[in-house]
Amino acid sequence: MTKTISKSFGARSFAFVLLLALLGGCQSESQEDQPPTPDVSKIQVDARILRFDQDLFNADTVQFSASWQALLQKYPDFLPFFTSQVAQDRMLRQQTPEENLRGYVTAPQVRRLNDSCQAVFADLSPFQKELNQLFRFYKYYFPEKQVPLTVASVTEFVGDAYLINDTLMLLGLDLFLGADFSGYNPEIFPQYIRKDFSPDKMIVKYTFSLSNYLVPGPKEDRILDHMIRNGKALYVMDCLLPTVPDSVKMSYSTDQWLGSLANEQEVWSRLLAMKVLYEPLGPSNMKIVTLSPSSDNVFQEAPGQIGNFIGWQIVKAYMKKYPKTTLQELIQQMDAQQFLEKAKYKPRKTS
Repeated sequence: MTKTISKSFGARSFAFVLLLALLGGCQSESQEDQPPTPDVSKIQVDARILRFDQDLFNADTVQFSASWQALLQKYPDFLPFFTSQVAQDRMLRQQTPEENLRGYVTAPQVRRLNDSCQAVFADLSPFQKELNQLFRFYKYYFPEKQVPLTVASVTEFVGDAYLINDTLMLLGLDLFLGADFSGYNPEIFPQYIRKDFSPDKMIVKYTFSLSNYLVPGPKEDRILDHMIRNGKALYVMDCLLPTVPDSVKMSYSTDQWLGSLANEQEVWSRLLAMKVLYEPLGPSNMKIVTLSPSSDNVFQEAPGQIGNFIGWQIVKAYMKKYPKTTLQELIQQMDAQQFLEKAKYKPRKTS
């Protein structure tokens, strides 16, 4: 007989469990299972940010061939990517890359978008300071890696932070203009996505892209494999952004985060009862491991990607049990079932 699952993510009981969490001292995000923060103050890095956005929109659009050559010389790796993946008009595939770029930079709506970006991001030096600190941790954990060159651009909402390759990061300024920016179509960018379109989330999105690039994809297309793989990426973010709250890394509100902590045992029990862990990723269970308004197929009030939250806790349990494991060793362990068994994961109980 199947045991009845308590619906403590429901509106009334969820508030009660959240209150218990607050009274029990869970209001501050626990650091007990966080990786220790190393001293990186002596690590020298120079996180370079190139302002492709300014170089492009300052180009002479009348004598554009000369501007094209200057941009190609300054951005030999980035420009081919940008012209093919961002600037290309899908209706005009016969155009040359130079024609693509000129069409893009002269489009009135793109120029207006650039004006908005320049008003918010005339100076990126505050972000560069955050980037330097991020890469001190990056070089500590991955000393063999080269610090990527960051290229700021206006993408017409194509991408926020995207690691093109090991050494080149696209930073789309137009997806950090604030949740209330009038240019964001709510049908394309609903509130649960738009709430992270703010300048203060730039370093988190940047690190998210970096971490996802570092961690290989899952060995199999099962929910458990995705949960643990995504949990590893979040753990890498722990190491690279030790002062950023866990709720922010998960894109959760404070209430969603505290509710997840308070209901961790019930969520894990529910996932086991659903027998979903060994199912392939598909439309019926995708909310469990992808950004979405909720994971209502688990519990009505459970936030989206609740499975990644559990996967993260499994990874933390593993690292607590095997503290000498390096990040490189962690991310190369591809057998999700074996990883789960070795972690001896026991979800925290509601007090």
